[in-house]
Amino acid sequence: MIDSEVARLFDRRSALFLGGGAILTSVLVLRMLQMQVFNYKEYKRKSENNSFRIQINMPERGKILSQSGVPISRDAPIYRIYMVPEETEDLDKLVSLVSKELKLKKKTVDRIYKTVKKQAKFQPVLISENSDWKKLAELQAQNLPGLHIKSGYTRIYELGPAGAQIFGYVGSPSKPVPNAPFFTTGINGLEKTFNNQLTGVPGQTVMIANAVGRITGEDKEQFIQSTPGSNLKTTIRENVQKKLQDTLTLNRSGCGVVIEIKTGNILAMVSAPSFDPNNFKNEDAEDYLSALRSDSAKPFMNKALEGLYPPGSTFKIVVALAALESGALLPSEKIFCPGYWDYGDRRYHCWEQKGHGAVDLIGALKHSCDVYFYQIALRIGIDAIKEMAMKLGLGEKFMHEILPKEMAGVVPDRNWKEKNIGSRWMHGDTIISGIGQGFILSNCMQLAVMMSRVASNKIIMPRLIEDGEPVKFSNLKLQTKNLKSVLNGLEQVLQTGGTAAGSAINVNGGKMGGKTGTSQVRNISTSERETGVLTNEQLKWNLRNHGLFVGYAPTNNPKYAVCVITEHSGTSTPAAHVAAQIMKEVLKDGSAS
Repeated sequence: MIDSEVARLFDRRSALFLGGGAILTSVLVLRMLQMQVFNYKEYKRKSENNSFRIQINMPERGKILSQSGVPISRDAPIYRIYMVPEETEDLDKLVSLVSKELKLKKKTVDRIYKTVKKQAKFQPVLISENSDWKKLAELQAQNLPGLHIKSGYTRIYELGPAGAQIFGYVGSPSKPVPNAPFFTTGINGLEKTFNNQLTGVPGQTVMIANAVGRITGEDKEQFIQSTPGSNLKTTIRENVQKKLQDTLTLNRSGCGVVIEIKTGNILAMVSAPSFDPNNFKNEDAEDYLSALRSDSAKPFMNKALEGLYPPGSTFKIVVALAALESGALLPSEKIFCPGYWDYGDRRYHCWEQKGHGAVDLIGALKHSCDVYFYQIALRIGIDAIKEMAMKLGLGEKFMHEILPKEMAGVVPDRNWKEKNIGSRWMHGDTIISGIGQGFILSNCMQLAVMMSRVASNKIIMPRLIEDGEPVKFSNLKLQTKNLKSVLNGLEQVLQTGGTAAGSAINVNGGKMGGKTGTSQVRNISTSERETGVLTNEQLKWNLRNHGLFVGYAPTNNPKYAVCVITEHSGTSTPAAHVAAQIMKEVLKDGSAS
């Protein structure tokens, strides 16, 4: 009896154990089927993607330096918080939490969602840079799937808009770089040209994560240290660059170049209006960029190299030297100017309606007499003029290897006109070429080079990058007496009665010589001359003449050359004033002695 009861009890317990075991086994089998068959791809992806997560460590980008070694563009360390949408199960919840913790603006939240929609889910979405570290630490401690906080660098442009078109800026590449969130590359300017030198060599960090995406550690054996980029030293003097930017901007639009004659170093090169690449990282960046793109004054354009202008009366330097070198003119010869000159069936007007009377070379340069240079140009012909223009640097590219958008301009002759205009060269073409009008086009850099060559009788070649190599320029081989005659005239331009007398300077005994110019941007009809030519104040801004000035200093021992172009300023006075301020800046250290 007892054995029978024990047997029944044992059978019941066995049945329970076996039944429970069967149920558990069935659950495990079903779970294994779910994981290995039905959800195989999902878990395989998590295993492959989340076990080891490789992050490319971008190196500190090399600095762009001024002549004195002061950073113009540099990297600054930051903490960047971002998210990867595919790594979170509830994107809205994550955005809401981060938005609340960091007190993000609605504009920022909208930008986050907009970015999420337009790019792949595996790509990172920036939330904030340089947020309060305490807040970031609190978020990081929560170990939220999909949320990342990583140290990195952001580019700082110390001069802001001063030369932004030259130095350029960095931005995202056209195609995302795998495992390298927020990788940047040079977009334009020197940042782009020297990108390989500045970028350096990336390293890597390998993070270990569990199946749900939470970081659990780092594989230190696979860590690779990044190598910083190399610095790039320029010839720019930051104080001169900033001064040129500030003074030129007062005239709304234009450009300027300052050259150290002995070395060819470009001490300053500015285009206005400009832009501040530091603003590209702000929350209002899109609005800022939109305003820049719609600005008719073209802030992204480097006008010092890309802008082409009729050189106006600054070209009279070329004509004067061509005439003197050819022997067709003596400096003492006088030509009478009644305010116009009739040649053939056309009347050519001088800018001074009442005329200048009888003027020699020095007087013609001092007062910028058009009639004098009309006649001299016709006397020597366009071939002699072009030869001298090319010798002085017009029609030549100097920076195109590092700033490839540079324009060569136009120094015309008979062949050029037949090829490009489809008609033969006329005497009238030569006559107006004598005052830098007609088909002639030059840029600001070329005119600065022209002035430096005339002031030194050397074939000055400008340079923007300091390579440490000694500089030696060949002789231009112009006759000293002819250069002296022209330079004497240019000194008079800034004396009483000269066209730039109001811009005369005297810094430690150093004075400036130079030549004013005005580029017409519209033709004045005969009927308008009869009824009265409109003043610049009566014209719309974009119809006013450009003002130009080329100068050198000190006059007793030329060390610096400058060219300033003020767009639509009406006269050359603003350009001369800017040049005077810049020359004061470069001479104030006593270098005039």
